Amino acid sequence: MTGCGQCGGATTIGREDGQAELAAFVRSAAGGALLLRGEAGAGRSALLRHAAALAAQEGRTVVRAAGVEVESALPWAGLHQLLHPLLADAARLDDGTRAVFEAVFGGPRDDPPSVMTLGIAVLRLLALATEQRPLLLVLDDGQWLDDASADVCGFVGRRLTGRPVQLLVAVRDGLPSRFDAAALPELPLAARPDGDAPTPAELRAARAARRAFAAEPGALTWQERRVADLAAGGLTNKQIGVRMHLSPRTVSSHLYRVFPKLGITSRAALRDALSRAAG
Repeated sequence: MTGCGQCGGATTIGREDGQAELAAFVRSAAGGALLLRGEAGAGRSALLRHAAALAAQEGRTVVRAAGVEVESALPWAGLHQLLHPLLADAARLDDGTRAVFEAVFGGPRDDPPSVMTLGIAVLRLLALATEQRPLLLVLDDGQWLDDASADVCGFVGRRLTGRPVQLLVAVRDGLPSRFDAAALPELPLAARPDGDAPTPAELRAARAARRAFAAEPGALTWQERRVADLAAGGLTNKQIGVRMHLSPRTVSSHLYRVFPKLGITSRAALRDALSRAAG
């Protein structure tokens, strides 16, 4: 019945069975990773929301992120989005581990760390983040994650057994991604039966759900967060563009998307909104 790697088999399952499998995964104290694979319209995002809500009810910290196609060529952009809510704990890490994060998220990248080095640093960060409560990391649209981030997520996911951390990744079947070779347990979802295509109302609901997911403060992309931080620090669009090698128009476009995600309407409100998001 199940394609969950923890249970054996590779048969695709439907929405109700998927909820049951995810409930068992979320409630497990063993830790681990699970790759949710399904075609467009198979309900991947809905199942992720179900799992996130259940994990929150179970008292777990939930961190959600989503792969973004336009950032798929930016090394570590996806990993930054996934780890950003946890990076405050990085100050408690040893100097060497902090230097690894600084090298990929803020410093020069002439000699980037290996997947293993960065993966070990991520595991250390997760250990600090779970001192008080278990953690569920939820990543939607994993097929759009940049290769560097996907490789690190795979490395980390293969080493979560026995830790109070679970990684749940959803990918669209038929689109290649680095997760195809990640050797993570999989839960394949059945496609809708022929003739059972999503209705217009369902499609609108799905789009609304994705907008709601993206509207959460934690869902700012790596570039959006960087632009927002610099704008909150008082830099103009031109100055931000020089700093990030972007045109002022591109900076303006990023801020145009940032404001509704943070629930604000002006540049002056950025600092407080970012502080609330970090808290």
